[in-house]
Amino acid sequence: MNISSKLIAAALLIVSFAGFASPVKSEIIVIDNFNTTMGKGILRVSPFQTTDVQTAETSGAVKGNPITRDITLNLQTSPNPFLEANAFIFDDKFAWSNDTDVASDVTLNHQFAPINVLSPYGSEHGSVILDVLAVDLGANATITLVDSNDQSATFSQSVTAGGAQQLTFNYDDFLSINSSLDLTQIKNVTTKLSQDSGATAVDFQMDVLIFNTPEPSSIMLFSLAGIGFASRRRRKQS
Repeated sequence: MNISSKLIAAALLIVSFAGFASPVKSEIIVIDNFNTTMGKGILRVSPFQTTDVQTAETSGAVKGNPITRDITLNLQTSPNPFLEANAFIFDDKFAWSNDTDVASDVTLNHQFAPINVLSPYGSEHGSVILDVLAVDLGANATITLVDSNDQSATFSQSVTAGGAQQLTFNYDDFLSINSSLDLTQIKNVTTKLSQDSGATAVDFQMDVLIFNTPEPSSIMLFSLAGIGFASRRRRKQS
């Protein structure tokens, strides 16, 4: 390989590493950042009132279309009539909390005009993300996506570590459950928070629910193609 070929190959390697290191571009579609207070205020359930429902309200807009949010809180178990579970929005955060020996579940339902959440590079480059500020072990998160044809898919995961984190639900996980789900026409996202069997006193807090569709770096693809071309050229010359 002559000097000029070596320089070209070295330059392509440098560009390639830069492509891997550079952050990928993303389209972030915010479904809820919880900066709209629930009209009813705090939801509270106890043995005297086992279910509390927040009437749907406008909580924001996605691609120009209003989003409605409603919340349902259900009591699962509470042997003490003075103990309760709560769900509320405060300071741009959503919180779900349970007293000691209390278990409940809460469902957040977001509806909007159908939107395209699919990355042009394929379903493997997208996810639904819950940005969690605090969570206890024993919590479960379940996401259901519904498209304009009323095709739906539900995927769940258990919290394996407490504290601040992102819970990521990949699009491919939903498609593995229902391949007919149309990610270009999603109209409904339902988030259910519950507890492991026998778990109580689980608390959860998050500040945003989003669709995330990152795009592969074009410079990385270009540089990899360049390395392949240079390698093929070297073999041909030899």
